[in-house]
Amino acid sequence: MKKNWLTAGLVLLVLTTGFAQTSVELIPSAGYSFADRVGFYDSYGKIDGAANLGGSLLFNFNRLVGLELMYNHVGTTSGLYQYNGYGPNTPVSQGNLSLDYIMMGPVQSFNIPGSPVRPFIGGMLGAAIFSPGVDGYSNDVKFTWGAQMGTNIYFTPRLGLRLKAQLLAPVGGPGDGFYAGNDGTGAPVSAYSNVYQFSLNAGLVIGLGRELAPLHPRPALYRGPRYRRRYPPYPYY
Repeated sequence: MKKNWLTAGLVLLVLTTGFAQTSVELIPSAGYSFADRVGFYDSYGKIDGAANLGGSLLFNFNRLVGLELMYNHVGTTSGLYQYNGYGPNTPVSQGNLSLDYIMMGPVQSFNIPGSPVRPFIGGMLGAAIFSPGVDGYSNDVKFTWGAQMGTNIYFTPRLGLRLKAQLLAPVGGPGDGFYAGNDGTGAPVSAYSNVYQFSLNAGLVIGLGRELAPLHPRPALYRGPRYRRRYPPYPYY
């Protein structure tokens, strides 16, 4: 039994050592987005935490730099709560909310020699589509920026595991509304506000393109024949 475990460990070590990503990678992922609050003058809006689903296409120019196109969906609930007037933290309206993110940005990877682990960081720009579950309110599209960091762990050149943390921040502005409610009622609020959605995600890395060349190929240099210095024979007296 111990011999079988040792053999399996050696096989896994051989499979994981020295592998790197392909030129195109498909990364389906899932995770959890934490709750966030948006403050107003006498009230605040809250977007509850919920699971998220999505995926990415990562176009790798080399083993260090790539361009990622990401989609992420969060189906959650939101509400507007009164600070005062009706009592502390009194709910004014509550309802369902769908958030769909479409983002794009560069990804910088870091090489660890002899290891299948490849940490990365990245920045993103794109749009967030707010779809409130309230009759009479249409979808709202907001400019969004984001950032991410994590690591890819490669089992083979075409299969790996991604673990990452990401922050997505739709940017509000004067006249924007925070809508939440049931049975056709809503609560519009005009104020400048940003939503910060922090999430933890995990996904599979599926290589689709060609395998990338090594980072620093070292061509053999011909330096010519090597000569040994010859000394004259030692004179005998």
